[in-house]
Amino acid sequence: MANTRSHRNTHSVAKTSSGRKPQQRKMPRLFQNTLLTALFGRSVGTLVTRIVLFVAVIGALAVLGVGLLHPGTAATGLGVGNVAPDFTLTSLNGKQVSLSQFRGKPVMLNFWYSTCPGCLAEIPGMQRFYAAQRAAGKDFVILGVNSVDDAQTAQQFAQQYGLTYSLALDDNQQVATLYHLTATPTSYFIDRQGIIRATVVGPVDESTLQQDVAEISQT
Repeated sequence: MANTRSHRNTHSVAKTSSGRKPQQRKMPRLFQNTLLTALFGRSVGTLVTRIVLFVAVIGALAVLGVGLLHPGTAATGLGVGNVAPDFTLTSLNGKQVSLSQFRGKPVMLNFWYSTCPGCLAEIPGMQRFYAAQRAAGKDFVILGVNSVDDAQTAQQFAQQYGLTYSLALDDNQQVATLYHLTATPTSYFIDRQGIIRATVVGPVDESTLQQDVAEISQT
């Protein structure tokens, strides 16, 4: 009888022990809101990872947006679509003049000198057009850069032709070198953001002048 009772007790304990289901410990939720839990996860590690990814995506979109909204971030160069290289020279009236000071205005950057046949052909039309723009209240700018003549020669030429737009002397040909000048006249049409929109090598006729200035004057 003792042996039989002992066998029953052992069997009963084993059955009870194996019949119990292991209890799973629930992880506490970071957020009570189901949507926030789905977005950011249940653990701190998941939350940090998703926040880092979210910030990276927002940063990339911000950089892309700035590039689209601000074309002034284009690369500096001499091609259409590039930001025109900046420079500072001395004007005929002895003052410092920089290309960047005209940012926000449409600019015709014109390389010339007094005995250049093409310059003699285009300058009277340029002056007429410039005077008409100013009379109409337009903010169009012509910046003439002379890399050949001395100050006296350039002054006499300007007086003879009644030039009223800005003229500067490139004594050391630093700007001619910067712009890889190979022929005179050469003109760059630069928009309000400082970006080159057209380049003309040789004399500019009045029809081309009107067309290119209309393009760079757009806001």
